[in-house]
Amino acid sequence: MTELADGLEVVLSWEALATRELLDQSAVDLAAVQATSEGIARLEERLRAFGLSVPNATSVQKRPMSRRADSLSDWEAVRARAARELARRGVVGVSLDELLDPDEVRRLEARFYGGYTLKTRMDAYDTAAACLAGLVASLVDWLVVRVPKDMEYLGKPVKGSPLSDWLRNLELPFQERFEKWFKVPYDAVRGVDVKGFFPKSHRLQTFGHDPIVGLVVGVIDILRGGLTAVGRDGKLAVLSGFAEPTWNPFKALVWQIGHLISDGFTSMGLPAPGWSLLQLFQIGRLDENERTLAELARHMYLKGYDSRHFLTMTSSVAAASVVLHGYFWLRRKLDPVYESDAAHESIVGRAAGTSDHPRVLAMSLVANSLGAAANAGRVTIQSGNPLAVNYAQWLAWTRSFYQWTQAKLSSPNDVLLAHGRANRLALYEGWSMLEAEKLPLLSA
Repeated sequence: MTELADGLEVVLSWEALATRELLDQSAVDLAAVQATSEGIARLEERLRAFGLSVPNATSVQKRPMSRRADSLSDWEAVRARAARELARRGVVGVSLDELLDPDEVRRLEARFYGGYTLKTRMDAYDTAAACLAGLVASLVDWLVVRVPKDMEYLGKPVKGSPLSDWLRNLELPFQERFEKWFKVPYDAVRGVDVKGFFPKSHRLQTFGHDPIVGLVVGVIDILRGGLTAVGRDGKLAVLSGFAEPTWNPFKALVWQIGHLISDGFTSMGLPAPGWSLLQLFQIGRLDENERTLAELARHMYLKGYDSRHFLTMTSSVAAASVVLHGYFWLRRKLDPVYESDAAHESIVGRAAGTSDHPRVLAMSLVANSLGAAANAGRVTIQSGNPLAVNYAQWLAWTRSFYQWTQAKLSSPNDVLLAHGRANRLALYEGWSMLEAEKLPLLSA
């Protein structure tokens, strides 16, 4: 396969050089023809001046143009012709493979020869951009995310996040009206027979207050006038009779969103998306107090690890994404070869946009892996403080790993069909000639 790509690149390069030589020679011949025509015209004028007739011009026999009949399908003939072209130009004792750039050959192979798995190859600039994005995410995590608020951990003071503090001090206009308008059955505190259920923890223990889970469970609770909660012991409780059932799902959804907004700006806020599900996991001994995962999640929420701090945590992920998307857009604008490869990969990977482009997925995995590793290092440096865990960064890493794995697990049939479709489009648009000056021997 590499040999075929090498030969094809040599022949295309010599074709480009030969075409350029023919054009130059044509310009010289045209100048000579013009000079000869002017001389003949002056001679005709002198003959007419002496009263002599001007003879008719005889037809010139045309020399047929040579045809380049070597077939690209016959590799030995192509190689022999390329060797003859080198010898004719006085180049002997040089391997044809030495004239080729290995990176260019690999690029052609990756573009025009489909395998059974979806592959993308990051170059040095891609790798540098991914590492830069990971570094930016790490810096934002250290300087901005920090922990929810100022605290002491194991006797040492820990500085809280300025962004989380700012979000915590925001007030919702018409807060009291929102609380009055959007009352829901799962907001009950008294009369709920669930272990560990009290005012400060009831939003963590009721699934309706979860920003993600609540869009399903909370709406169902409103429709049936009930409450779905999980006890401190991990037992699930599905209770009813806290309000009259509402049989309008649209109204239930509006009430759900309105109630989440009204609770999001209160002192305890809302749990981070999906955080309430951790109350079901009564496993592990994870810290110096040997708390289970559910107990640790409860402790973190009560210490300010809520949805507002989750927004702060997303800042590191957003910073990395801005760097990667900015680099990818700028590189495609400035580098035509990179743009061509990226367009080909987009077709093969069936990418709908930049975020699911195969090359961007690979760079995102690198960047989010570095960001997650840096966060793990920060937690370690802070003596294992669980409040230093960047939940959003680890979710981003999980998502990147899943998307990258899904791309790798594309079926052979889908990959081959995608390569065929992309190659057909490339051949339809035409193969751009390689410039002869790019060959090492000719540019020397």
